[in-house]
Amino acid sequence: MNVGIYYFRSLFSQSACSLSSGKLSDYLTNKGYITNIGLLKIDDFSWNAKYLNQIKKNNIIIYKTNYKDFEYGVRFFENIKNLYPNKKIFLTGPFSNLNEKEIKRKYKYIDGIFDIQNKNDIDMYLNEEQKLNNKPTIIYGIDRELEFMEKGSYINLEASVGCIYNCAFCHINILKYPKEEIEVEKLVDEIDFLVNKMNKKYLIFNDSVFWKGTIDNDRIYKIIKLIKRKQIKFYFMIYLSLSVKIPNELLDELISIGLVRVFFGVENISEDFQKNNNKYISSEKSLKFMELLKNKNVTYHIGFILFSPETIYNDLLLNIKFIYNIKKLIRPGMLVEKMRILPNSKKANMLKYSKLKIDQAYNYSFMDNKVEKCYNLLFEFYNKINIRYFEHFFTSIDLAIGILKREKKDKYYENEIKNYYKVLNNVNEVLYKIIDKMFKTFKYNEEDVVSLFDLYSLAEVNYINFVNKLKENDNYIYLMLPHGKEDLNV
Repeated sequence: MNVGIYYFRSLFSQSACSLSSGKLSDYLTNKGYITNIGLLKIDDFSWNAKYLNQIKKNNIIIYKTNYKDFEYGVRFFENIKNLYPNKKIFLTGPFSNLNEKEIKRKYKYIDGIFDIQNKNDIDMYLNEEQKLNNKPTIIYGIDRELEFMEKGSYINLEASVGCIYNCAFCHINILKYPKEEIEVEKLVDEIDFLVNKMNKKYLIFNDSVFWKGTIDNDRIYKIIKLIKRKQIKFYFMIYLSLSVKIPNELLDELISIGLVRVFFGVENISEDFQKNNNKYISSEKSLKFMELLKNKNVTYHIGFILFSPETIYNDLLLNIKFIYNIKKLIRPGMLVEKMRILPNSKKANMLKYSKLKIDQAYNYSFMDNKVEKCYNLLFEFYNKINIRYFEHFFTSIDLAIGILKREKKDKYYENEIKNYYKVLNNVNEVLYKIIDKMFKTFKYNEEDVVSLFDLYSLAEVNYINFVNKLKENDNYIYLMLPHGKEDLNV
C-alpha cells in the first residue's frame, strides 16, 4: 500500500523538513506502508508536475495543511481525486484539526481528518498491517527523505515537543498536544548523525521553547556535556520564552557548543495586549535580553504582533516606534500579519463567520477604526514587494555575520559587514519615516512606493554581493544559510 505525504513550505528560514510529516512517515513505514514525502509549491505547475507520477502510484494521499496553503491545496487535491476517484485522501495538521467540522461540510471528497500527533487517531484510518518495509531515509524516528535531496547544511530537529505556556494566539494548548522530551543519549546520537553523516552544520531546534525553566537545567547540561565529550562541531538556533529568564551560565554553556541564534516572542509591548493575550513580556525585559545576546555575539529573531482586535491607535504608534528602535523594520512580514484568532479559543466570538472560506482566523475588524485604516494601508503598501525575500536579504546576512565572528573570519569581510549595517540602518530609517507618516496622515504617495522599490533593490544587491563572497571564500558558511525560498534547495 503506497502512501504519499504532501505539504507546502510555510517557513523559508528553515530546512524543507516537516518534522511531524517525517514522524508520520516513520510510523506508517513501521506498519508496512510504502511512503514518500513531497514538497509542493503554490502557483508553480511545473514544480508540482514532478510529483504527478508519484501521486498516480499512491493508494493513499495525506495532505498536511497550513492556513497559508489550504485554499490552494484543498482544491488541488480535490481535482486529483476527480482524476483518480479510487484514491483515498486524508488531511492532517493543526489547521485541519481546528477547522475539521467546516472542512468536512464543504469538501465532501475528503476521506478523513486525523491528528498527526495522535497515533490512535491515525490508526482509525490507516490500520492495515502490511509486510514490513525498511526505508533508508528514516533517521532516529524521522523520515529525512527531502533533506537527503536538499543542498545546504541546515536542518530541523527537536529536543522536546509541547509547550508549558498558554498564549491566546497559539494552537498547541488548544489541541492539547502532549509534552515530551527526547532521551538525551538518543538526541545527541541524532545530532552526531546529522552533523557527521549528513553534513548538516546548522541545526534549527523546532521546540516550542527549548529551555522552559530550572526544571530543564540538569537535562540540558547533560546534553551539553555529551556533545562536548563526543566533540561534535556545529551551530544551532533555539526558541526561548522570556517569561522566565534563562540562567546566564547555561546560556554561556549553550554558546560554547555552538548556539548562534535565538528566537523569542516579544509579541507586543503594550500592557493591554499582554493582559488580553496572556503574554507578559515587558519592553525593558526584551531590550535587556537583546543587549545580552548582542554582547555574547548571538543573533536574534523576534516574534511580534503589531495588530490584534483590541489594538488601540496610541499603542500602535508606541509599538511601531519600538520596532524601529530595535531596527527590525526590515521584517515587514512580522508587521502585516495580524493576530490569528483560533477556533475554540476564548476570542473566537470576535470572528465574523463566512461560509465562503474555511479559515476564519483573520475574519474580524479592529475595534479602533484608525487602527483598521493603518492596517489596510500598511498591507497594501507592502503587498507591492516580495516581503519574504526582502526579510531574507537581512536575516540571512545577520546569521552569516554571527557565524563569521565565531569562526574569527569577520575581519576578512569588514567592508561587506560595514555596508550591510549601512544598508540596514538606511532601510530602517526610510521605512520608519514612511510608516510614521502613513499612520498619522492615513495615506502614502507614489514617492513612498518608489522608495520602497529602491530599498528592495538596494537590499537585494547588497545580499547578492555578500553571499557571492561567501560562496567564493567560505562556501561551508554559505551552505549553513537557509536559502529563503519555497522550493527545495537542490
